[in-house]
Amino acid sequence: MKLVRLLLSASSRGVALAVLFGLLSGASLTALLSLIIRAVGGQGGTTPREGWTFAAVGLLALLTRVASQMVSHRLQYGVITQLRMRLCRQLMLAPLRALEERGSHRLLAVLTEDVAAVNMTLVMLPTLIINVFIVVGSLVYLSFLSGWVMPWLVGFIVLGYLTYQMPTMRALALAMKSRHLHDSLYEHFRAITEGIKEFKLHDRRRDAFLEEELLQTASSLKVAQTRTSDIFAAAASWGLFLFFVFIGTLLFVVPHVTSVSHEAVVGYTLVILYLQQPLQNIMDCTPNLNRGTVALNQIEALGVSLMQAHEPASTPLLAEPRSFTSVELVGVTHSYLREREDSHFTVGPVDLTLVPGEIVFLVGGNGSGKTTLAKVMTGLYAPESGELRLNGEKVAPEALGRYRQLFGAVFSDFYLFERLMGLGDEPPGPRAKPYLDKLQLSHKVTLEGDRLSTTRLSQGQRKRLALLTAYLEDRPIYLFDEWAADQDPEFKEVFYRQLLPELKQRGKTVIVISHDDAYFSVADRLLRLQDGQLLGASQALSPRKAAS
Repeated sequence: MKLVRLLLSASSRGVALAVLFGLLSGASLTALLSLIIRAVGGQGGTTPREGWTFAAVGLLALLTRVASQMVSHRLQYGVITQLRMRLCRQLMLAPLRALEERGSHRLLAVLTEDVAAVNMTLVMLPTLIINVFIVVGSLVYLSFLSGWVMPWLVGFIVLGYLTYQMPTMRALALAMKSRHLHDSLYEHFRAITEGIKEFKLHDRRRDAFLEEELLQTASSLKVAQTRTSDIFAAAASWGLFLFFVFIGTLLFVVPHVTSVSHEAVVGYTLVILYLQQPLQNIMDCTPNLNRGTVALNQIEALGVSLMQAHEPASTPLLAEPRSFTSVELVGVTHSYLREREDSHFTVGPVDLTLVPGEIVFLVGGNGSGKTTLAKVMTGLYAPESGELRLNGEKVAPEALGRYRQLFGAVFSDFYLFERLMGLGDEPPGPRAKPYLDKLQLSHKVTLEGDRLSTTRLSQGQRKRLALLTAYLEDRPIYLFDEWAADQDPEFKEVFYRQLLPELKQRGKTVIVISHDDAYFSVADRLLRLQDGQLLGASQALSPRKAAS
């Protein structure tokens, strides 16, 4: 079982201890049952010695049960932490294009739904281990009580297992279907959170989404989950029914077929009645075990796919590169499947050279490939053909991670962190204060250590905070993707006329993706992209000429 292999890979010693304590607890509870049967069936009453034995065995059962659960809890939470960290590292190291193709809703479902399902399964392991050993210990005790009745019991156990296993296979298939429906449900949830403004502005779109998309997926999930639970409930009830069939057979059939003592019949009956709860617990664990197995399959499938698309290991990064003489794109191409279109869009081949101390504007219509080319420039997308060169030398795949450290970027879909992390050991406050003043944010944002006092700002102000982070990173090359689109006219003027020239004076290379043709004259070079093709690099144009 994959879950067992997962536990063993995390801590074989922990698994051994959990099993040992579970074995001792199950054996102790079986011994208690034996003492109870002996005391109930005895003719001369009980002795103080038997009472002390009962108390000692009961205390042992208590302590070993607690020990088994404590060991299992440490093992469980350790495994879940390792699983989460491994998944997050795989996501961090996977190529950006591979993550985009899988979709954030599928990745989020694995990180939340599947990890939670595995965790829920591991929670039940202590109870499962103890109950399994109770059943095994009781069967061993019954074999000594009467060998004649044991074949009957084994036959019923085999019958119960086979008749329980067949429907659970169907339930497992339904559980897998439910898991895929969860992916679709997460995608719908993402549509609600990200498209709430559009839904509020269009009632018919909202109603169509709720009825035709969300309700259909939720209803299909409800049906699959209900059928799965019904199958497990029917199988468990059938198992309980077999208990009473066996007890009836034991009381009314076996004595007439074989010679078995009354004491053995009573002992078997009491043990079987006692085993009803442990076996019920085991059967109750089965649905969670199946869900955990399905979830672990999804986690492993994601891990395998990410490893197949894994970037080569980066060379050890001793220090971030702080300067360069040239960055070249030589015959670089990159293609991808366009959304809602059954065709690939290709950017390139592109030949381009960047040097320190220049401002380069990348312009073109929507869908022309500007952001894709920017991601190739920064090393976020690996070129499908051609090569990147740094200081005249080809950037090898294993050096792509180091190459990316040349760039500080604010993309149009940027993410704003609440902490200014990874900027060195010194507190960033003294360096950040002048920039906060320059970005006109000091009246709204302060720094508490490396934590921003707030990020609940307008989109334009949030972009200024992202620009603050880029400033503090102090990289040789800056990339701004439609950065000024959310700025007011006054600060747009500040950005183009003051901030960009200041970066140039500091020897930085600045790449600006922009539609603001009134500011094209700021650029040293203007790169125009059309249908993925770079039309050429011109010197800075006047606004009137650029617009023509």
